[in-house]
Amino acid sequence: MILELKISNLVLIENIHLDLDKGFVVFTGETGAGKSLLIKAVKLLLGEKGGANYIRPGAKEGEIEAIIWGGEKLSQKLQEAGYTPQEEIHVRRIFSPNRQKIYINGSPVTLTELSKLTKDLILLTSQHEFYTLLSSEKQLEFLDHFLELIPYLKEYQELYYKYKSLVSQIKEIEEKIASSQLRKDFLLFQIREIEELKPNPEEEENLQKEREKLKNLSLLKEKTQFLLSNLEEIEKNFYQIVSSFESLSKIEHKFKDHYSKVFSMYYELKEIARDLIDYSSHLPEDDTALNEIEERLSKYEKLKRKYKRDTQGLIKLLEELKEEISLLEVGEENYENLLKEEETLKKKLIESALKLSEERLKGIPKLQSLLKKELKDLGMEKADFKIELILREPKIENLGPLGLDEVKFLFSSNPGVPLKPLEKVASGGELSRIFLACKSILKEKTEAGSLIFDEVDVGIGGTTAKKIAQKLKDLSQNYQVLCVTHLPQIAVLADIHYVVEKEIKEKETKTKIKKVEGEERLKEIARMLGDPQNLELAKSFLEAQV
Repeated sequence: MILELKISNLVLIENIHLDLDKGFVVFTGETGAGKSLLIKAVKLLLGEKGGANYIRPGAKEGEIEAIIWGGEKLSQKLQEAGYTPQEEIHVRRIFSPNRQKIYINGSPVTLTELSKLTKDLILLTSQHEFYTLLSSEKQLEFLDHFLELIPYLKEYQELYYKYKSLVSQIKEIEEKIASSQLRKDFLLFQIREIEELKPNPEEEENLQKEREKLKNLSLLKEKTQFLLSNLEEIEKNFYQIVSSFESLSKIEHKFKDHYSKVFSMYYELKEIARDLIDYSSHLPEDDTALNEIEERLSKYEKLKRKYKRDTQGLIKLLEELKEEISLLEVGEENYENLLKEEETLKKKLIESALKLSEERLKGIPKLQSLLKKELKDLGMEKADFKIELILREPKIENLGPLGLDEVKFLFSSNPGVPLKPLEKVASGGELSRIFLACKSILKEKTEAGSLIFDEVDVGIGGTTAKKIAQKLKDLSQNYQVLCVTHLPQIAVLADIHYVVEKEIKEKETKTKIKKVEGEERLKEIARMLGDPQNLELAKSFLEAQV
């Protein structure tokens, strides 16, 4: 239920603040005064897309703000969305040329979140919605709501979408299996190719070092031989130096440190010489192994280029390929299990669809009877109405999201005229009344707090208008009913009456909305009756209706 509505700089509206309440609220005014802007503002609050084109000329930004009460249902929605649970929300939507901002209880939200939170709190109906009654899906939806079959439908739909998902999964596996043999052959080839190499980063590094050694073998041999020859000569002379320092240090103690140092240097030279001898002894006789090493390293390079991975990456790839082979084999095993699951689910799904059809068939006579009564109350005493349920053969290929059934609303406005599908015979005025009849029947079963009617009076007048007015008044016992109307018969039954006016000043046009009571209300009713100055006529009309 909308408790408060503020609109700033929306097209022709500069600034409007409405305090609303439960009951029956009407909005009247001349054609073109801007009543449609009020409906547009509500649609924007409910998440309809809108942009800078809605900003009033000359304004920097436009804004719509509302306090909406939704009771326990809203509190639960907020909690599920991660907000503090409460029974009313403050919605604020701001439009600017570059961007738009949306807030709920002060927190920024997306358009999708806004739509989700306000859905079902406010139900806005217009001529477009009347024509939704011509859709078989909408007719079936209405039937299920009235018969309180939504739990049956949800149970069926859970099975239906689970089945669809399973079929999709099976199809995907079948496609994989069809090409799996080729894939497996290819994977096995890749596995063999990598396994033959036996990639090892340490081996590759050692091979690279060995290749460098063999490429420079002559130089290595030459330099080690040179060093060994010279070190041998140095060693002989160095030994004599060590011996001389030893003799000196025994007589002159200050040479003891020098003796120690040269003694240490002498043995370091011997250690170096031993290392060179050991290194020289392990040098290959020749470079005949170089070709073999180059060939091995070439295999490494070839696979690394092919798979665009380094040696460690080749090891990882081998693991991945083996895992994929394993998954393909497991997939074939799973396929058999999924086929068994499909058969079980198919049986449950058809049983659930038949149960739904059975409940629909049982409840149709009651709904037909109530609809005929409602239509009679709305001035269609001689109209006939029938609901025809067409049950398709219970085969899996005949199932849809709503079950096996197709529904047809058949209508005849006059005796002797054959019943035909609603979409072929109902006029706009008849549709609006049928729509209102449906809403009246569902008034105990719909959770929306506000019903907003736009163009409900299309194509009607006289006695019928009075009956529709009474029906709207009755609905307001369960809901907040907001109605945009041109009919005085509807306006006089309102609990709260607002007038929408267009004001033109100094080449500027503004739409204003004001609450009317007493004499001001009589003036508006007189205008709607076609005699603006005749307040007595308006007063007597008001008293007669009320």
